[in-house]
Amino acid sequence: MKEARENQRDVLLVDGDAARRRQTGEALQSVYHVTAALDGEMAVELLHGRQDFAAVVVQCRLYDFSGFDLIRYLHTNRALSAIPIVAIGEPEDEMKALSLGAAGFVRSPGDPRLICCQVQNLVNLIWSDRERDVLTGALLLDPFLKQAQQKLEESAKGGRSPRWAVAFLNVSRFKTFNDLFGRAAGDQLLRNLAARLMQGRGVEFVGRTGADRFFVLCRRDELDLNAVEQLGGELMRRLHLKYGLRVCCGVYEVEDASLPIREICDRAQLAEKKASGRSDHSVAFYDEQLRRDLRWEQSVSAQMYDALESGQFQVYLQPIFSLSSNHPVSAEALVRWVHPEHGMIPPDRFIPIFERNGFISKLDEYVWDKVFRYLAEFKAAGYPDLTISSNMSRLDTYSMDVCAVLTEMAKKYGVRRSAFRVEVTESAYMDDPRQLLEVTGRLSIAGFPVMIDDFGSGYSSLNMLMDMPVSTLKLDMSFIRGLGTDERTNCVVSSILRMARWLEIGVVAEGVETQTHVDYLRAIGCDRVQGYYFSRPVPKDEFVKLLEHYQKAPVREKSRTYDRTADMQSIWSAVTVYDRMLRGRMDAAVLYEQRGGTVELLCVNDSYYKMMESTPTLFSRNGRLATAWLVEKDRAVFLRALDTAARTAERQELVLCRYMDAGRVKKLMVSICYMGRKDDRRLFLGLIRDISKLPISSGDLPPAQVELPAGPAHPADGEKREQVLIVEDNTVNRMILRKMLSEHYDVLEAPNGKAGLEALRREPGIRAVLLDIIMPIMDGYEFLREKERDPALKSVPVLVLSQSEGEDSREKALSMGADGFVHKPYDKDSLSRLLDSIVSEGEQERKEIKD
Repeated sequence: MKEARENQRDVLLVDGDAARRRQTGEALQSVYHVTAALDGEMAVELLHGRQDFAAVVVQCRLYDFSGFDLIRYLHTNRALSAIPIVAIGEPEDEMKALSLGAAGFVRSPGDPRLICCQVQNLVNLIWSDRERDVLTGALLLDPFLKQAQQKLEESAKGGRSPRWAVAFLNVSRFKTFNDLFGRAAGDQLLRNLAARLMQGRGVEFVGRTGADRFFVLCRRDELDLNAVEQLGGELMRRLHLKYGLRVCCGVYEVEDASLPIREICDRAQLAEKKASGRSDHSVAFYDEQLRRDLRWEQSVSAQMYDALESGQFQVYLQPIFSLSSNHPVSAEALVRWVHPEHGMIPPDRFIPIFERNGFISKLDEYVWDKVFRYLAEFKAAGYPDLTISSNMSRLDTYSMDVCAVLTEMAKKYGVRRSAFRVEVTESAYMDDPRQLLEVTGRLSIAGFPVMIDDFGSGYSSLNMLMDMPVSTLKLDMSFIRGLGTDERTNCVVSSILRMARWLEIGVVAEGVETQTHVDYLRAIGCDRVQGYYFSRPVPKDEFVKLLEHYQKAPVREKSRTYDRTADMQSIWSAVTVYDRMLRGRMDAAVLYEQRGGTVELLCVNDSYYKMMESTPTLFSRNGRLATAWLVEKDRAVFLRALDTAARTAERQELVLCRYMDAGRVKKLMVSICYMGRKDDRRLFLGLIRDISKLPISSGDLPPAQVELPAGPAHPADGEKREQVLIVEDNTVNRMILRKMLSEHYDVLEAPNGKAGLEALRREPGIRAVLLDIIMPIMDGYEFLREKERDPALKSVPVLVLSQSEGEDSREKALSMGADGFVHKPYDKDSLSRLLDSIVSEGEQERKEIKD
């Protein structure tokens, strides 16, 4: 343990008093290396650069950014919360400092030697048990690396040593498993996996390096590959769950024990990426091809910054044509690396590397700037209506404020925002839908159109199309290759086109290479096309010549108009083919036809039969009246939602209860979209999810349109309780939170930030706010900004609730005034403790202000 503590020899001292800081620092320097900060803001900047301090020693009473603020920041920041904090202050500061997360307290003025002893004892106590992961019992990464390196070096000195291998294991789609079965099941899965690995033959050490990722040092000859291949199924049997769990494994067979252990582990990780890209086997070995790929990646990484500065990256433009006018109407910006030695390097040789090392964000920003420059030049040359699209990487949404960056560029070059179109891949949506919805929502509001690239290549979702502010779909070129010759491809493409037309989304077909492609796309009404049949990506000057070849000014893109006369058969054929394309991954879907007060189910998909425990025969025999199976109180709610959807043309979400059989009810989340009218009939598309397993009783179900309560409902005995306000647009999330908190609090609700501010101003007794980030009308960030501007509301503490796992969201919320941050899904006990702490702290601050 002594060696483990030797790695934790730095202490951060935060004190604004120079003389006191010098005395305390001198005492600490007898044991530690001391880094000093004059105030909390300076401390945060230092902590952004490194998180390996053995402890933070902080004066409670600092100027402006107080020591209490710093303690709260450290305690609520996931990357920094493990660092122990010793607070120094007056006797009355002790309770507040400890409640905010300080691990120790020294009263001021105190003997600097006493402070040093406190820090030393605290560090020894806390860091003595930091070698092992609390959840799984596996070694943490640094101890694993150190012990594995020592074992390899000892074996190399011993003459005939066993041959070693390092394996890297990763649970595929672990986040999806957590979403389906809950965090408790996910934690048990990780414990079982770690135990299974530690019991494996020839295993020396097991280290955990992330939520679902493990390293294993084992004897090469005893590595049981068959057991690794069957690991996913074995873990599911232990948990008695039915789920296609896959554990991918990369193996590096150690030939040279003198290699740094981090390099060995990197090679095992590289092999795992090869395994995750295969469907036949879950294990892959590091080989010569991977070695060549690694060398190429190292070469690319070493040259990328110089290449950017020297202009080796060039932005090409590939025209997008209108089939109705046979003229180019827009373009896509594509980056090319023109290397002084290797010549033109294809994008697939460097883009994936940049996405792994994070350089893609710098490259994207460089490309965006070039695109805005091009647009300004085209405008000056007489092409004011030309539009250009450019890709946005998933990493961009975490590394920068994309909307702010693009807005500043548009202002810099004097270009209208609608001329720049942002392309995102549907795989980015699957990785983190909440984060992408937040970013694309802001872009759309700011005036930047959003396009979905490679649509149909992955887990496409109707919910994605309905939730995200999408202006255009770009059909994946794999569809286009068989177009006109393959009947299934023809059916899928035409169905997607009809569905997009009903959702008022444009479509661009990319990868168009033959006259057959062009003829078929023109026949089914797809007007925007892109591909080698018309033009390859070309430099800007050649693109200008191409424009001049067709006409003096490009054709203005006319705004699309849609015939809202509903063709039921056309819509439903699109839905069913789309469902088949997704192989049943779509929600239960239904088409409702309304005539006056009567609503019938015209068509349903296979997922609907499964969810409702029905068959086509039972469906026909039991009648198609939509309201017949709803509980009585929800029938009027359902009809009002249909009227609202038809009147506003906006999607309606509501929770309904449906009878299944005698004494049994299912709770359903229903999304309703108005599709059009024909004669006296109205047509609606409904997407349905079963939420019966959520911990909500029937008494908790709200009406479809949730109004903010006029005031709190106190307990029957008249005892007054603290009020809290939930600001969250998702009905189900509000119900879950209300059930968790109503035992101890009076709970008020608001469906968006604007309504939340109105509630705070109307109800001065609200003691805390639980705030979602992504909401319509006013999101969580804007709510925080407006609350901080209002002196009457500024003191009300806010606990932010977020789906995002990124640290950027947490830091941004805390920097804007939030008092805490909780990731969804919620754990009742943890959420209650944190809320109680925030409410108590807020009450204490109000008393201090009053006194």
